[in-house]
Amino acid sequence: MVLESASDLAGYFDTDAHGVAATITINGSGSSINVILNKEYFAIDPGLGMEVEGTQPVCTGRSTDMTNVEIGDTIQISSVTYNIINVQPDGVGVTTLILEEQ
Repeated sequence: MVLESASDLAGYFDTDAHGVAATITINGSGSSINVILNKEYFAIDPGLGMEVEGTQPVCTGRSTDMTNVEIGDTIQISSVTYNIINVQPDGVGVTTLILEEQ
């Protein structure tokens, strides 16, 4: 069940609100969309008694803007191109892309 309308989601990702402009390339075809870019903190304990810490670029956008996105496609945000390494649709209209800077 979708909790927000298409208009609600468009407003949320609008560049006048929380969003930034991006160019996503899906199967070689580019299009302009709005997303929210975050650099998520993570810590991994490899079992050596200390954690490895870092950040992971993650962007979130409307699922309708990311139809058919696949691992290996790219997205450019603020002149930085990222490879898409994971696609996480939430089933209610929003998709999160796990990114890796090229």
